[in-house]
Amino acid sequence: MKEVKFAVFTDLHYDHIHDGQRRLKNFIADIQEKDIDFIVNLGDFCKATKNNNSLLDILNSTGRPYYNLIGNHDSDSCDREEVLRFFGMKDSYYSFKYGDIKFIALDTCFIQYDREYVPYCKKNYDSSAGIYPVLPEEELNWLKKELKEECPYFVILSHHSFENEFMKRGVHNRNEVQQLINDINKTEKRVLMCLNGHDHADSIRKIGDTYYFAVNAMSYIWFGPQYEHFTYSEDIHERYPFIKDLVLYEEGLYTIVTILPDGNIKIDGMEGCFQTVSPKELGIEGDWNGRAITARISSLNTDNNK
Repeated sequence: MKEVKFAVFTDLHYDHIHDGQRRLKNFIADIQEKDIDFIVNLGDFCKATKNNNSLLDILNSTGRPYYNLIGNHDSDSCDREEVLRFFGMKDSYYSFKYGDIKFIALDTCFIQYDREYVPYCKKNYDSSAGIYPVLPEEELNWLKKELKEECPYFVILSHHSFENEFMKRGVHNRNEVQQLINDINKTEKRVLMCLNGHDHADSIRKIGDTYYFAVNAMSYIWFGPQYEHFTYSEDIHERYPFIKDLVLYEEGLYTIVTILPDGNIKIDGMEGCFQTVSPKELGIEGDWNGRAITARISSLNTDNNK
């Protein structure tokens, strides 16, 4: 088995910030110099409109494969089918192999009403009495079948976390997924890690034999109108009305993950800083949405943890 190296980014939120294209182009320029096999986008990339086709052109310019996941904000203004067409995806959840590793990409953007699962789109969770986010039963059964395949290692990708317990940030039936993973790993360490976006925060936590890696956003932390601030030009605030509720990172955060032939994991983290104002300057300290507030992505080398 050879090592597999891939770049991961999430939560660009291109339509909410003024410098999204700069962040994406800098990311592409950086990884062009690295020997990676493919790219993973964990969701909340942009609105699925023709005006944003140029972002796909930037991703295509690498000449490397890339795999997209659907985030909740990707379908804020359109239905699921439009998002799939935009990204050229046949299905919202799927798997692919690279070397001896199977990557399983899940769609966690669903609302549950009793036994019915409704895809999130057009902000339909705002007034719902359903359970959100949730991994539908059909998709969970599909995941069980995927994990039964004879494969040395598995990596699970999702937009929402299967580990974060804070309010509605993590997947509602995450404990069931964790139990499935732990059962798979009882005889052999096969599910190496789960990666998610959505939280706009940095976290690496080991549960059983599996690492749960929340990848920090490429863009910002959202704090809401109670912490509004006007630190950009009048023109920027007019064109991006929600930017007053955000604290942007200066850098477009991303990470490189390497899986070694023996199943060890190496995560190349990234240190960043806040762009115009820090959360502390706004009076925000401690945790937010169950995560530490930080402009960074942690590093990890499991080979050093033996």
